[in-house]
Amino acid sequence: MFRLVFIFIILIIAAPSRTFASDFPPGFVLREPYIWPVKGQSTITGTFGEFRTGHFHMGQDFSTAGKIGIPILAVAKGKITRVQRRWTSIGYAVFVQHDDGMTSRYGHLHKFAPKVVKQILKSKQARRFKDRVDFDIALPEAVPVEKGDMIAYSGDTGVGPPHLHFELFMDNIYYNPMHFGLGYTEAESIVFDSLRITPQTSRTFINGKNEIVDIPFSSMGGNKYELSESTISIQGKVGLQIATHQKSNNHRLGIFTLDISMGEQLLQGFQLSKILKNHSRKNVMLYDSSISKANGNPFSYFLHTRDGNDLLGMLKPEREQGLINSENLKLGEQKEITIRAKGQGGQEGFASFFILRDQRDYKDVITKEWTYNVYYDRYTTFKSKDTRVELFFPVNAVYSKAFFDIEAKEDIKIKTDGLNQLSSVYEIGPDFKDFNLGYDLYVKVPKTKDINSADLYEVMPDRTVKKIKGSSFSAWGQFFKVRLRKTGLFVVLSDQTPPAIYLHESMTKPLYPREDFTLLLKAVDVGSGILPEGFDITVDGIRGKAEFSPKDGRVEIFEPESLYQPGKHTLLASVRDYAGNWSPTVKYDYEIESPPMPIEEKQVIAAAEPKITTPVKTETKSKKTEQPKAVKTKSKPPQVKKKSTSR
Repeated sequence: MFRLVFIFIILIIAAPSRTFASDFPPGFVLREPYIWPVKGQSTITGTFGEFRTGHFHMGQDFSTAGKIGIPILAVAKGKITRVQRRWTSIGYAVFVQHDDGMTSRYGHLHKFAPKVVKQILKSKQARRFKDRVDFDIALPEAVPVEKGDMIAYSGDTGVGPPHLHFELFMDNIYYNPMHFGLGYTEAESIVFDSLRITPQTSRTFINGKNEIVDIPFSSMGGNKYELSESTISIQGKVGLQIATHQKSNNHRLGIFTLDISMGEQLLQGFQLSKILKNHSRKNVMLYDSSISKANGNPFSYFLHTRDGNDLLGMLKPEREQGLINSENLKLGEQKEITIRAKGQGGQEGFASFFILRDQRDYKDVITKEWTYNVYYDRYTTFKSKDTRVELFFPVNAVYSKAFFDIEAKEDIKIKTDGLNQLSSVYEIGPDFKDFNLGYDLYVKVPKTKDINSADLYEVMPDRTVKKIKGSSFSAWGQFFKVRLRKTGLFVVLSDQTPPAIYLHESMTKPLYPREDFTLLLKAVDVGSGILPEGFDITVDGIRGKAEFSPKDGRVEIFEPESLYQPGKHTLLASVRDYAGNWSPTVKYDYEIESPPMPIEEKQVIAAAEPKITTPVKTETKSKKTEQPKAVKTKSKPPQVKKKSTSR
């Protein structure tokens, strides 16, 4: 009876179907729910606080049915104050300052509303907008919007397929849009995938072994799940992680709340109602970043507090809360562990299993002692055996503690042709992802004529390579340097292979209609990568400009504006990579159709021409009738509609 009362109390405290004052900013009152921001759609594809590589998902994703050009609506009354272009993240974005004090951001847009473009063109950064380079523009005059006004069109700019990324924030705190009326009222079920049990010391044993144990869950019908192994024996201190998600069509959504109880004792829990802006990278406090994936296969949540955890919404933020110690279990007595998850639409699921204190003697079992050489509260530096590689870890480089080493891997051969290897391949390991500030990697290289085209690369599992962004070279110290938040294989390569540029697969005709014509190329590079601003383009001898999409290599030529004019045109284009190599020049001859004459104009011309009749002979003497000359009416040439640059 006591347990039932206890569970009832917990359900009242953490129920996501209710909204509490703590879910909103201090003093904020939601007078009426916000409206859905994507016209004609109703599906959520990503929830607030979900795992993303290196950060929390600070907003909510809305489906646009895979389409570009769907109207995006203001969720509440306010004014548009700011626009952005972040080509490697959120793409084109709009900020709305609402009358209730909240600010919303809408990302991955295709185009801005015309009234927004009008203000952009008045700003000091109008040239950046026209040139399609990254910008962050405070509009000269805020654009007032009513609830439901169209502010932009959906797109796929930035990272990811077509969708809308939507955020709500105030005073550097991001809030869950679900509480503002933008969640599911009805939703699909919650699924428990698996349980991970992790030893917390080198002398902790789980089912007789000092190693991580993964056990799948089985559905018992309804919203209840049980482990395939009903009882787990432990000796020492263990932490639990749960892989769970909520269904949403073909998507996996993150969970809103999780809590774990042992018998009647509530051990730990969290609720994702709000996240501090400067906690964006602290997703490793909640998620196991070594196995979690952005697609939710899986989302693996820690059910205990990790060192340094100060996230908002943690039920018990104190150190080691939620860990289970066998010393607190009575011999021979099983304890039931219950895990409860809640999601959108008030959906909830329950998983349970039993835990038992292991009484066996493991004195003769040899286990490897856990050692660490990097800690979150101190700086560390060390070198490889050949002294050519050095790692520097500042204070707060990692979130807790870790062990790293460096090893030259002489046996690894790079598969990418056209790249000269200027250093050994170095492995920095083991696999580790819980970085905060990260560490500095220094790689010394010998003097060589290839150094001007050299850079640091990451070696991928298939032995291809990828240039590391943000690296720099010191000619004085003859080394490359970069700040990293990952481990793996790294090498210095010289790229002397030119990129390639060619016609996009959609450019299959010599003649195109003028309406909605887009001049497209494609650019690829096997080494250092295409330089976005490295295009040399002319159309009919006039200098042009291009926008490059690194996702698929798509290149759109958008200037000069004369490229859309009726008539024949000649395009010449080449591009260089980060190493300075130029591609061969591609030439493309195409023609834009002249638009048909408007029907009204034809009628005007016809009306201006007098009707010619044959003279009628009469008996009276008549003068020779002269046929009047046809009147020629000059028709105005059709005006060419300029290609819109609104984004």
